[in-house]
Amino acid sequence: MAQPDHVRIVLAHHLTRDGEQLLPGDEIEVPHHEARQLIGAGYVAVDPTDSAAVSRVLTPAVESKPAVAKAPANKAAGQASG
Repeated sequence: MAQPDHVRIVLAHHLTRDGEQLLPGDEIEVPHHEARQLIGAGYVAVDPTDSAAVSRVLTPAVESKPAVAKAPANKAAGQASG
């Protein structure tokens, strides 16, 4: 589960972090301030000049609840069958 001050980013370039070799396309969770640094340095798969795209990347992912299927409405319910 993501921490509130962390965001998930997708790397655009190789990166060594905490001794681990990360590859382009890897998705990692980092603190918000580190995400900003990585975006500015060009390590994140987002255009740093596109403020809307950067804002989307820096928005913490909200974990959604699984969708629950609703029972189909039976239009004939309550009507006498013929």
